[in-house]
Amino acid sequence: MLAPPSLKNVSHYPVTAGVAAAALMATGMWWSGQSIDWFVMNQRVWANFELWRALTCTLPHANFFHLAFNLYWLWTFGTPVERVYGHFRCAAIFLLLASGSSLAEFALSSGGVGLSGVGYGLWGMLWVLEKHDARFAGAVDYRTSQMFVFWFVLCIVLTVANVMPVANTAHGVGAGMGALLGLAAGGSNAAKWKSIVALVAVLVLGLAGSTVFWSRVNLSPDAESEVEWAGYQALVQNHAADAVKLLEKATRMRRAPSRAWYNLGIAYGRLGRYDHALAAYEHAAQMPDADDKTQQAVKAVKEYLSLSSEPPSQPPGPSTNAGPIIPDPQTNQ
Repeated sequence: MLAPPSLKNVSHYPVTAGVAAAALMATGMWWSGQSIDWFVMNQRVWANFELWRALTCTLPHANFFHLAFNLYWLWTFGTPVERVYGHFRCAAIFLLLASGSSLAEFALSSGGVGLSGVGYGLWGMLWVLEKHDARFAGAVDYRTSQMFVFWFVLCIVLTVANVMPVANTAHGVGAGMGALLGLAAGGSNAAKWKSIVALVAVLVLGLAGSTVFWSRVNLSPDAESEVEWAGYQALVQNHAADAVKLLEKATRMRRAPSRAWYNLGIAYGRLGRYDHALAAYEHAAQMPDADDKTQQAVKAVKEYLSLSSEPPSQPPGPSTNAGPIIPDPQTNQ
């Protein structure tokens, strides 16, 4: 395997060096106790389409080994790519691998941090290219590939055993996208077009899974609580329309508790949609974890709707104009 260039040549590789420097800065901020909330993948991706987080989440690293491992392979694999393809195309490759692996990880899990997806992507790309392009001869040797495969399997075992959570989807998707990039750059004409189509499909699926379909495809045990919490926060901030969108999403999830339906009823009530509010409260009241507040909310809305449906000749009840009393939302945290 080719030895990475000396750090004295850092000026020749501004893209690779720039990404490494950004990772060092973001990691330093995190380790010093500063907030990195705006770096990471969270509910703002699917609620507000803040897709730039798919790139920034690759910069912070959890510990020294995580940082050192990723920066070493970024430099080892990134420099030959930048030397051969130039700065602009190298940057595009980094962006593609970072966004694709991060979106896939967040679509199925709770998201991760670090450049591992990019590192695996560069490995997969060079693993293919060194067989098809003489400019990359010796870029990846057998022992290095063994190590990457072993580490991939070990990380899955550590995650399943609850020893250490690892962004395994990012590793796998990153490696797959890298291999597709290698085929697109150095394969036959037929392989190039198939690889490009496959890359586009991976990006589209990751984008859809991280946004529109996130609540339906995400496998994280915390997914429901994250959606509920976002809806609750919207209620607290008096953003009823946003709360409806979020809580409707929460109630469609697999393990939505009664409080999701209860808070959805509150959101409907604040918008004056009392028929929908009643249906949500009644659904919540039928669930095993419902409490007395839910029954009281059902009663209040029923009384209001009954008064509102009386003939105009009869004086309306005292709550007809003002609407029923809207209860306080229930928090899940």
